[in-house]
Formats: sequence, structure tokens, C-alpha cells
Amino acid sequence: MMGGGSMGRELPGGEFLLIGITSPRDIAGEVELLEGLLEAGLERLHLRKPGRSVEELLARLAPRWGARVVVHGTNSKSVHSWEEFRRLPAGLEYAFISPVFDSISKPGYRANGELLEIPSWPLPCRPVGLGGVSADTVGLMTRRGWTGAALLGWLWEKPREAVSRFEQIKKVIDGQAKGIGGSGI
Repeated sequence: MMGGGSMGRELPGGEFLLIGITSPRDIAGEVELLEGLLEAGLERLHLRKPGRSVEELLARLAPRWGARVVVHGTNSKSVHSWEEFRRLPAGLEYAFISPVFDSISKPGYRANGELLEIPSWPLPCRPVGLGGVSADTVGLMTRRGWTGAALLGWLWEKPREAVSRFEQIKKVIDGQAKGIGGSGI
């Protein structure tokens, strides 16, 4: 989760927030792929390398991306139920909630069916769905009222296709937004 203004369920411009999380493994040409994703419109990039420092990766990214890059874990965690989400402190910009669908990066980590439906009560911040998000599932999320998703497993299962996969998801979201009168990404 990130610090920022409390948004509840009202979102500026109705825009869908897409967040990319780096692969836990090192990938050949990773900096170029990450910058390609940012160039293609990725709004937030969470640098996450469990058990290792992300400082070298951070230093290699062009400074122009600084406002869109977050070191994952410094002020970020994922909750796993709407009750946990409800107890998050006010004033956050967004928080992750998972798994919305069966995880791609963690085989056997099954979807929590209750997460797909966003509760009607006020939320302390924007929920960002994590777990199994792909071009095949993000449309269902937008139809159910989601306004944010995090990409990890689907994005990195074919690293050379990461940018084109991101562009696929943007097209799905933009198509859904036009169908319901929103502005997409």
C-alpha cells in the first residue's frame, strides 16, 4: 500500500490504476523491459526482489521514472479479506488485496471468491486486486467495479512479451471503460 490521499470509492476521472510488480527473479534485459512498461503507460512500478536489494535496479532506471517507481515493502503490504481491508488506516492512496483469481506466480494459491465483489460500505482507499490478473480476467474486474489491479505472474511468465501483454490489458480496460462511460487508463 502507498501513502497518499484517501479516496474511498470515489475515484478521480474513473481511471483504472495498473501497477506492475517486478519478477522475484532476475530477468535478462530487465531494466529495458521495465522502462518499456513505463513508456507504454504503466502508472506504478513496484520493485520487489525478495531477499535481495533493489538498489542496483533502482539506480539503473532513468531518473524520469522516479515518481512512478516504488520500492515494494517499504510501506506496502497485501491484505487477504475485505474485513482486513476495512481496517486499513485512512490516508492511503491504495492497498493490495489478494488473491482475486488463482495466482499465476504462486501455483496452488487459489482465488478467494469473496474478493471479486467489492463491498458497498466505504473503503479507506482504492483496492488494487492482485492474483491471477491477466487480459482474460481484468475485464471481469472492471465490470465488477474494480478500479485497480496489480500485474505480476502473467506479466513475467513470458518476459519478452511483458510490454505487449501490458498493452493487451490496457486495451481490455479501455474497451470496458468505453462500454460503461469511463475514461480507461
